[in-house]
Formats: sequence, structure tokens, C-alpha cells
Amino acid sequence: MNFLEWARFFHYLSAMKILDRNRHAETVIYAVVWLMVVALYLINAMRNRAWMLQPLVDAEVMLRMTRTLLPFMILFLVNNYVLIPHYLLKNKLSRYLLYTVLLVVALWCVQFLSFESDMHRMPRPRPRGPHHTPTLIPLPLFLDFTYALLVVGCNMAVALMFRMFDDRLERERLTKANAENQLAYLKAQINPHFYMNMLNNIHGMIEIDPERAQTMVIDMSRLMRYMLYDSSKARIPLRDEVDFISNYLRLMRQRYPESRVAISSSVPSARDVNGIEIPPLLFLVFIENAFKHGISYRDNSFVDVSLEVCGEDILFRCVNSRVGGHSEMKETTGIGLRNVSRRLELLYGERAVLTLAKDDDTYNVELSIPTHDDQNIDN
Repeated sequence: MNFLEWARFFHYLSAMKILDRNRHAETVIYAVVWLMVVALYLINAMRNRAWMLQPLVDAEVMLRMTRTLLPFMILFLVNNYVLIPHYLLKNKLSRYLLYTVLLVVALWCVQFLSFESDMHRMPRPRPRGPHHTPTLIPLPLFLDFTYALLVVGCNMAVALMFRMFDDRLERERLTKANAENQLAYLKAQINPHFYMNMLNNIHGMIEIDPERAQTMVIDMSRLMRYMLYDSSKARIPLRDEVDFISNYLRLMRQRYPESRVAISSSVPSARDVNGIEIPPLLFLVFIENAFKHGISYRDNSFVDVSLEVCGEDILFRCVNSRVGGHSEMKETTGIGLRNVSRRLELLYGERAVLTLAKDDDTYNVELSIPTHDDQNIDN
């Protein structure tokens, strides 16, 4: 498994852990609700028995509570662990409603038979007054039916609420995975783009100065080592990126004559960048383009690169001349600039500020990124 596959695997495990925590929270809510129901039943029974000067809690109270609450508990268990996961959460709403209605009716029939059996065992009082009329549904049975609907309704509400949380978590996980895939693709494009430019530079130097070309190969091997081992990480120390930029500029100074091309740089000290981490290779495309489009052997030209840490922001600036046939930077069609712009958007959103400006003589790139990235989705 490569780095990206391992990252996806760990993201999947993290998502499963969060889902397990949601299931645990759902179970705790149900347990608390049922404990409250039992407690309220016992409190009411104890109050009635206290008025009759009977023991507050005895075997009769526990048996009656069991007979009263057990049907509702069975209704909850069947609804929560059979009907909801197999029908409601799988969008089989018609089947869920049908089976739920049948379950509630079956439960009510059992309660009706139990109620009739109790009524036959109890002596019936004679009706009082001429206006007594029997009710269609006895009050205890009506309340049992109401409680059954409440059990089903509350169970549905809690289950759908946690389903909503799970769906949101899944959407966030898919969004993050999609961003990781895009960033991996963008990096795969950046690295060959860099190699192609550097090999072209060395190829052009072989005929001019073979010894310098050999030195450039050694310097390039150092850069490639950095890109192979460090650019695959999600974040690297800023000081490593500063060293990479310095090595790159030193390599470019070996190609161009100092009398025609002025290459200058200003980078922060190791103390100023201590503890700061950034995604790798954020600034490379801008520097590459500065040499590709702003340097000429025939005319005087320059490249000026600066990097500084100002409070909570990292400020990068690259200025190059516009000479000869390279007067137009392809900021709208160049694959490198398109990729880095997309990468900045994925990494920082609106917190990254990229400004591209040009006049008759210079092209100016300015980039501001925060020193701390809370999204941290690069891989």
C-alpha cells in the first residue's frame, strides 16, 4: 500500500470510530429514556400505595410494572433492531409503515385480551345514575394505544436524527477523500513538470559548459531526493522548503551568466521559521515560471524571490523581468499555475491570497498563506 492508500485506510477507520461513538450515544439515550420511564412508573406506584398505607415497593408492584411495560419494551426492541434498520433506513417506507401498524395492532390486541381477563376477575360495580353510558374504548386501552404510538414515534425520531448525523459524516468523509485524490493528482502533475524543466536546463548547459552541467546534475539529485522523500508528506517544516528554494536558485545561477541574468533571493532564518509547517512545493511553480518566461540570454533580465514570516502569515513574492519572446506569462492556460491555484483552493480556501500582476517590464507574483492550516487535508 502506498502513502495515499494508507491515508485513506486511516480516514476510514476514523470514520468508523465516529460511527461507533454515534451508535454508543444512541444506545445511551435509549437506556436513559427507559430508566426514566421505569422511575416514573415506580414513583407513581409508590405514591398511590403510600395513600393506602401499603408497602411502597413489593413483589406485586414489580410484577405489575413488568406486565405493563414489557409489551412496550418488546415493541421498542422489534422496531429499533428489526423494522428501522431493515426498512426505514433502507428507504422502504411503505413496508415499514405496514409492519409497524401490524405490530402496534398485535400489541394492542394482546393488551385488550389481558384487560378483558382482568376485568372478568374483578367484581363489577353497579352503575350509578340514569345517565351512565359505556365508552367505546376503555381509558386504559386508549392510553396503551397512545403510549405505543409514542414509543414508535420517539424511536423513529432518535434513529432518524442519528441517521442524519451519519449521512453528514459520510458526506464530509467523501468530500475529504475527493480532495485528497485531487491533491494527489495535482502533485503527480507538478513533479514531472519540474523534472522536464530541469532536464531541459541541464541539456542546454551540456554544450556550453560540460563541467557546470555535471555540477548541476549533482545539485539536481539533491532536489530530487527532497521531492521523492519529503514531497510525499502531508506537511513539511518550512525550513526544509526554504532550503529547497535556495538549492534550486543556486542550481539556476549555474546555468545563466551573471552578466546577463541577476538572480537574487531573500529567505528567513532558521529561527524565524522554527515550528512552522506547510504543504510541500507550494512555491515551485511560480519560481519555475519566472525562469521559463522571464529570462533571456540576449537581454538583461532578473528574478527576485523573497519569503518572509509576518505574524500569522507566510508571504511569498517572486518578481521577474519580461523580455524578448517571453513577455506573456500564461497564467490562464499554464498547467502549473492552474494546478497550484487549485491546490491552494483545496488546502486553504479563501485564506490563501494569490495575486498575479504585470506591467511593461516586470511580472509580479505574491502569495499569502496562514502559518497554521486547520483543514490539513493534503496528502
